[in-house]
Amino acid sequence: MTKASRYVVIALLFLIIQLTPEPAIACVQGLEWGMDLSSVESHLGTPLKRIQESVNSDLFEVSHFQMSGIPVKSLRVRVADEYGLKQLAYEMDYENMTEVLAGLRHRFGPPVGTSLDVDGRSPQQQWIWHTGEDVITAVKSQERPFVLSYRPSLLDPSFL
Repeated sequence: MTKASRYVVIALLFLIIQLTPEPAIACVQGLEWGMDLSSVESHLGTPLKRIQESVNSDLFEVSHFQMSGIPVKSLRVRVADEYGLKQLAYEMDYENMTEVLAGLRHRFGPPVGTSLDVDGRSPQQQWIWHTGEDVITAVKSQERPFVLSYRPSLLDPSFL
């Protein structure tokens, strides 16, 4: 095999690895990005209600959920028919925020943190983690509950 053919074979191998879909581990143990709605409901052990009754709505919710013993006001998921589970978001009381942020920092290291002033009315803080598979965003604002959002990462860190 010539040197040029080796480079072509290696380049094709890397291309195949990058294009082969791998399910990423979502935030709840055992959930995977791309799972269908019935699999998500089965794993969570509770039925999810469609948020909007329109035909194309892919947002579902369950209220008063427990995440590792922490009460969650609302768990929302985006499950598209063709792509499956695409996003999760938790709303919880501020009294649990410190424990959740500390757990994320312990597991994934220090976050990127920002403070924003939204339209001069509502200061808000954001913490962002990129785990390689997920993007986790935590948001604290005065007008809304503490929100924790997970979505699959679109960025492959090896390309940076």
